[in-house]
Amino acid sequence: MNITESLLKALTLLGLGMTFVFLFLGLLMVAVSLMAKYIPADEPVVNKNALKRKTVAPVSTQQGVNPTLIAAITSAVQQYRKTEVV
Repeated sequence: MNITESLLKALTLLGLGMTFVFLFLGLLMVAVSLMAKYIPADEPVVNKNALKRKTVAPVSTQQGVNPTLIAAITSAVQQYRKTEVV
């Protein structure tokens, strides 16, 4: 078996492989587009109880940041700095 026969065989396998992949992906695209056209999409489930009660975030009467939130953040930062290995 010489180099010409090997190259011819390689090109044949390359062509067959590329053709197979191209046909497979083309059929996949056709199948997906047909499914999108004929199969209806799922409708989102609506919880009727969630629509009835509207939860509103509590509005602070003060301008600025909640002091409890500042304390929690400060505590978390201090704990992080204690465990940080330098």
